[in-house]
Amino acid sequence: MGTNVLQSPTVVAGLIFVAFIFVAILVRNKRLDAQARRNGFEPPPRYRALDPFTGIDYVIKIFTDVSAMQRNRLQYGKTFIIKTLISPHSIVTSEPDNIQKVFASVDNDYGVYWRREPFVPFTGRGILTEDGDGWRLPRKLYRPSFAKTSIANLEYYSKIVDDTLDKIPGEGETVDLHPILLAAFMNNALHFGLGFDALNPHEETPLSREEFMSIWTDGMQGIGMRLLTGRLNWLLPMTKFKQSCVKVHDFVEFYINKAATTGTKQDKTQVAVSLLEQTEDRTLIRNMLVQGIIGAQDTTSVLTSNTIHLLARHPVFWDELREEVLKRGEELFTFDALRTNEVIQNLLSESLRICPVFPAMDRVATRDTILPTGGGPNSTSPILVKKGTRVQASFYALHREPSVYGADVETFNPHRWKTIKPGQWEFMAFGGGPRNCMGREKSLAEAAYLLAKLARRFEVLESRDKREWTGVLTLTCANKFGCLVAFR
Repeated sequence: MGTNVLQSPTVVAGLIFVAFIFVAILVRNKRLDAQARRNGFEPPPRYRALDPFTGIDYVIKIFTDVSAMQRNRLQYGKTFIIKTLISPHSIVTSEPDNIQKVFASVDNDYGVYWRREPFVPFTGRGILTEDGDGWRLPRKLYRPSFAKTSIANLEYYSKIVDDTLDKIPGEGETVDLHPILLAAFMNNALHFGLGFDALNPHEETPLSREEFMSIWTDGMQGIGMRLLTGRLNWLLPMTKFKQSCVKVHDFVEFYINKAATTGTKQDKTQVAVSLLEQTEDRTLIRNMLVQGIIGAQDTTSVLTSNTIHLLARHPVFWDELREEVLKRGEELFTFDALRTNEVIQNLLSESLRICPVFPAMDRVATRDTILPTGGGPNSTSPILVKKGTRVQASFYALHREPSVYGADVETFNPHRWKTIKPGQWEFMAFGGGPRNCMGREKSLAEAAYLLAKLARRFEVLESRDKREWTGVLTLTCANKFGCLVAFR
């Protein structure tokens, strides 16, 4: 008879070692908790993870349905901790005081360096992945491109919108608007960043827009999977992801070289030309352009898709939008008029509240620090945050605070914005503090323009999907089921 494997001295020694490590971690954690309490700190409630080693079940839940964030907030409170045996602990919070502590200053106690592993092969190092000077320099170089003089001219964007509207059937046929919007805003992002003219199919280019979209999708999916799997990302197949990294870099570098040789004064609203005037570091420019395309495409396409999904289920607000657009006429279609129009901006604010494009943002403690509240039995004590702890700001739950937004927090009601005035750290649709989204004004104006054009052309907008909006979290958060609607 064979020897029972559990009787093998090697296996027994291995099991004893694992058990020793397990006990040692538990003892260490209890000792740290006791030390924190002696110093006046209290831990927040503990999330009951099914996976005690990495807490991957929490990540999977919020990645596949962001409404889990609100369910967690109702069950555990505004702040709770996920304690794991292998990965660093994570603290999740929707408490404005804690969010302010984490986001208020860039050289504070929290950083984004954790993004390097999943992002850098595709994006390179830059504003999305770096702290300190590695973040500060790209931010400075970007600033001229997001000045009003660079983003207020909607001439080329208007052509993209007209082209997009021509692709939408208007006789009551069902259409998934989400991929149409993704393509439109990729066109806009490529023109704004690189000067690539997707509306001119005869332009010299190393890849067609369709080819670029395909490899770009491969790269973004690769980043999403690397974010989801964390330290286990080495298990993922990497061939397609690596190929997409090379091809995207080559494509962007082609347009950098083109801008360097043909850039004119008329081109200075294009980011590539602006960057070349400020730095000779071509690798930095490439990284900034790739990261800029991520923000320029995803943010506005998801915002408009989510908003149209909501409007299709609330026809009274579509009718209100259409009435406003027809009343204002052509004078509405300027940057300033769109950004100051109360009806449209309230629609967008409510969409960003109930279906946030960025439902959560993570930072990692760069040294031992504190969160001011959320600990103890009353959730009011300060919390000791050890170096390496991840703190996730749950904007999805933050935007559902009844004391700020009213009792009907799950109801789409743009009219609430006529009376509510959330504080700086109570509405975080575009982040907050020094790292807030530089493209906020551009995104809100372009989303408003598209909605206004749709409302002017189509009298009726109908939902063709009975399923509830289910936010799937990648880099942004879009509906799992797309945007199935019909126009007439």
